[in-house]
Amino acid sequence: MADFEVYVDDDRYSVPSLYLISAPDDARARTTAEEMWRTSQHHQGVELRRDGERILALGSYSPNAKPGLGRREAPSA
Repeated sequence: MADFEVYVDDDRYSVPSLYLISAPDDARARTTAEEMWRTSQHHQGVELRRDGERILALGSYSPNAKPGLGRREAPSA
């Protein structure tokens, strides 16, 4: 098992929410982060990190995200 940090950009709060998760591998951690993004219309972005290194960036955390454009659709699996 490995430990991961998940930052969630939630439009109801002024700072990101931090979740600590454990997963058997990067793939399962990615799946969990994508599910977290999809579970609420308030989640504008999700960033997954392990030991401070970015593994996944969705929505507002994506390098291509433009501020103020609202929620982007999650990539299809």
